[in-house]
Amino acid sequence: MKNRSLILSAVILCAGFTLSGCKSMTPAQKGAVAGGLAGGTVGSVWANNAHDGAVINSWQGAGAGVVAGIAAGALIGDAFDEYAGDDAASQKEQELLINDLQRQLSAAEEELSRLRSQPGMENVQVESVDGQMRFTILNEVLFAAGKTDLLSSSKATLASVLAVIEENFPGQDIWIEGHADTDPIKKSKWKDNWELSYNRSMAVLYYFMNERQVAPERLRAVACGPYQPVAPNNSDANKRLNRRAVIVVNETP
Repeated sequence: MKNRSLILSAVILCAGFTLSGCKSMTPAQKGAVAGGLAGGTVGSVWANNAHDGAVINSWQGAGAGVVAGIAAGALIGDAFDEYAGDDAASQKEQELLINDLQRQLSAAEEELSRLRSQPGMENVQVESVDGQMRFTILNEVLFAAGKTDLLSSSKATLASVLAVIEENFPGQDIWIEGHADTDPIKKSKWKDNWELSYNRSMAVLYYFMNERQVAPERLRAVACGPYQPVAPNNSDANKRLNRRAVIVVNETP
């Protein structure tokens, strides 16, 4: 209940700021500000309440505020586009709009919290981004350093992610992204981080196909190398966040 109050307060503040201030901004810009602030707050709240060992922290959560706030941001932006410039829209209508957005944002937060609380999901970060559900797992959970063979302990985590996907998005295509940091390959046999990230994404694909009987036509492996970081590669802690696998599924067919 405390989390929900924080989230709802963020929406109220964002909407109030947008409605009452920055009159020079366009409706779309106002909606973007409101959605971004609300999303960042949601991300921070989830981060602060993550289980021990979960791959999420307050910086990462806020930076990825689109976790559920992406949906709310779009709703807020669309709503302000609809109402902006309409002098006939009363304060009461605006209040009703804000209340409706509060309910939708709370529902999105509750749904993602439910997904994250499923058994075996303790080491998984769950985000909703641009109509995609993204399940992020740090490479240290899946692989030994410089290796592409899945750790035996990692299979329970991957099985849990797959179970969530099959329950909530049955039949949807599954993309497996492999990501690396910028440290050059020195000791392992791989040519570079492209090759390493590709073979790691393929290891997850083969597990889903061979051991979990996912139809091969539903699967895609993607090598991203070090070129889609979630943090600057300027510290060991940040590089750890960038070494990850991301399992992606569309939320709608």
